[in-house]
Amino acid sequence: MKPVLANLGFILQINGLLIVIPIIIAFHLNERPALDSFFITAVVSLIAGFLLNALCERKELDFRYSCMLLTITYFLVGLVGCIPFVYLRVFATQDPVSLFTNAYFESVSGFTTTGFSLMTDVDVLPRSVVFYRSMTQWIGGINIIFILLAFFYSSEEITHFIRTIGLEIIGRSLKTLLALILFIYTLYLILFTPALYFTPIGDPVKAVSLVFSSLTTGGFSPLKDLSKLADYQVGLILGILMIAGAVNFRTHYWIINRQFSRGLTKEFRLFLAINIAGAIAMYWLTGLDPYTVLFHTVSASTTTGFQFIDLAKLGINAKLVLVLLMLIGGCTFSTAGGVKVLRLIIFLKAIPWLVKRAVSKKVEPLRLEGMIMEDVDVVFSLTIPVLALALVSISAPIFFLNGYSFIDSLFEVTSAFATAGLSVGIVSIFMPLGLKWLLIILMILGRIEVIPLLIALGLRVRK
Repeated sequence: MKPVLANLGFILQINGLLIVIPIIIAFHLNERPALDSFFITAVVSLIAGFLLNALCERKELDFRYSCMLLTITYFLVGLVGCIPFVYLRVFATQDPVSLFTNAYFESVSGFTTTGFSLMTDVDVLPRSVVFYRSMTQWIGGINIIFILLAFFYSSEEITHFIRTIGLEIIGRSLKTLLALILFIYTLYLILFTPALYFTPIGDPVKAVSLVFSSLTTGGFSPLKDLSKLADYQVGLILGILMIAGAVNFRTHYWIINRQFSRGLTKEFRLFLAINIAGAIAMYWLTGLDPYTVLFHTVSASTTTGFQFIDLAKLGINAKLVLVLLMLIGGCTFSTAGGVKVLRLIIFLKAIPWLVKRAVSKKVEPLRLEGMIMEDVDVVFSLTIPVLALALVSISAPIFFLNGYSFIDSLFEVTSAFATAGLSVGIVSIFMPLGLKWLLIILMILGRIEVIPLLIALGLRVRK
């Protein structure tokens, strides 16, 4: 356990250093209470990280320890990250349990890139807090803490670690790949923030917050007036960023290397096909204008969670289409949530392959994109959709028993597990505490994709 705690300490130290950014913004904007809250958060994170790192020896992590680290990190970083919300009392409640629950919910929603929010009016927040709230999605979405941590290991030492956080080694050097990931997403931030600023958004903090939210498929909106999302200029920019965040990083990699044909993988083509089919179905079922339909289809499929219409007014069939889009989610090796498109492909291929294998021993190995799938990858790809359906099926009745319709309950728990953040109105400050904690657990399980938790708890994995 000591290697896990040592690396956890290092993660907390990195997190504390990243809090310097909102500290600088709060200082520049002369927002003293927010500045104090960020300073406390940074100090707590740095001191806790220093103690864990000093008292425990940092060693190479095996697969189980890597899974333990990933699982604990999302619970703990969310805990540290809720300090500004508690300190500033951004939720109008005097009950300390409710205050902490709401703050932790908001923090976890950010770090898991879900985008559920209990805040009814973001305009009352200090602008530095609006930025910080969106920055948590950046940290959690591109696993920036884990990427920075990986720079301190040799390529041979972090095989299990990299596999656990969902990264794939592309090219010759792992550290070159990690640097390229940070460079590309930072480039998107630099290019699209001014573009959004010169739209009806017209505010630099809100513009950069929207880029954070869309590129990490997070969905936190810094806008009180959501109708601004209905503007075509805003929608086009956000649509590009949402899709960029939801496609496999291989696509970005091969496009930068001018190998466009290699970037058009089967997973990417199916992802686009799912979006087109979903948009057609939504248009036919709702009769809404094409822009509104396409925006919300992409928002659901990429698990971003932006919305500017009342989804509660949609019919049952339209809600089920959005539930399916959220559950499938985006591509692997991306910031999107959901089961992921590649696992859907493997799932559909593996079932007939397993039937043939059970009948006859002379069966060709399962292939995908010209590569032979190992049995453990097939098993994982079959297990994750089953676990996702099981968790959603167990959680939805709990909401139903609390007085919500079953379809709305299914919609909300699917949105939480898929880290999508679309809501039909159940998620609010008035939601019972027990349901808030259920959604917190679902958001974290959806972000880590369940399997790491099971392995951390002792599930044995054999090649």
